[in-house]
Amino acid sequence: MVTVGIDPHKQTHTAVIIDEAGRRVGTPLTVDDDPSSVAKLLAWAGRRAAGRAVTWAIEDGRALARRLASALVAAGQVVVWVPVRLMVAERHHTGPRGKSDPLDALAVAKAALNPDNARYLATHRVDDPGAQLAPLVEHRDQLVGERTRLINTMRWRLHQLAPGLEPTTLTTLKAPRELAARLEEFPDTPLRRVLLANCHRLETLTSDINELTRELGEHTRRVCPNLLAIPGVGPVVAATILAELGDPTRIRNGAALARLAGTAPIPVWSSDTERHRLDRGGNRRLNRALHTIARTQARSHRPAQALIAKHQDTKGKRGAIRVLKRHLTNVIHRALRHDIPPTTCQPSAA
Repeated sequence: MVTVGIDPHKQTHTAVIIDEAGRRVGTPLTVDDDPSSVAKLLAWAGRRAAGRAVTWAIEDGRALARRLASALVAAGQVVVWVPVRLMVAERHHTGPRGKSDPLDALAVAKAALNPDNARYLATHRVDDPGAQLAPLVEHRDQLVGERTRLINTMRWRLHQLAPGLEPTTLTTLKAPRELAARLEEFPDTPLRRVLLANCHRLETLTSDINELTRELGEHTRRVCPNLLAIPGVGPVVAATILAELGDPTRIRNGAALARLAGTAPIPVWSSDTERHRLDRGGNRRLNRALHTIARTQARSHRPAQALIAKHQDTKGKRGAIRVLKRHLTNVIHRALRHDIPPTTCQPSAA
């Protein structure tokens, strides 16, 4: 068996082959990121593999190499994603000194070959549940951010035009229409014209956000009904979780998900004193989604309220919320395992 390590970039991909002993086979290959790259890589690897099985290991930059990985899988190849931290560890401790694309590709291959890293490698799947959701979730987040900035600006302009004119909320389709009707009563000034344009833009943004929310709701109801059944999990939160995880089956257990989401406390023992502190690392979008669920359950879900009350005296309110988030990580992992079985990576029947 040989292992091909690939260091992906926007314009090019660099590949290195190593054998079972970790020795480099032949010279590195750099190909342009175009439709012909897969054929070139397969032909190059086939000549050097000499009939041996080939495993393709790609540094985990899925935005850069998803097309390449999917094309290799379609060609019948086995593709695994190597976390960047494993590649860096191999490059620093076992590889030649320096940094270059061939050295990075060599470190990727060695990290994939190391048996101690096997549990951290994720097999690429073409039917990645989060692949379609990720651009929709990101686009919705961008629109919500743009709408928030516009609303903040409009409130200052409305106060400048007439104090007390701004409505309680501007996040509905009805609010900007009613505000535009009120603005028609004011004399024609540049400020009024700008506010009318803002109302039109705000209505367009809200309409687009609502449409994306409906689309995300339809997708998540089809793919992860058990995740949606968790109290506090709505379509947007469920879609965010799926988009950030990509393929949930790559997460071994609830502890691994907690470490990824930054909800697992970090041990900081000193001498014989056992202590833990908050993990400020991890995927912050996942952490925000879990925080949203926890805050929602803290308001209206009795089991969550009981868990918070149990720990609040010793850990404080914020510490109790962190305990709830860690508990929710396990609940979410179990729901995802039921919705998307590891063996098929396909949605289970509702």
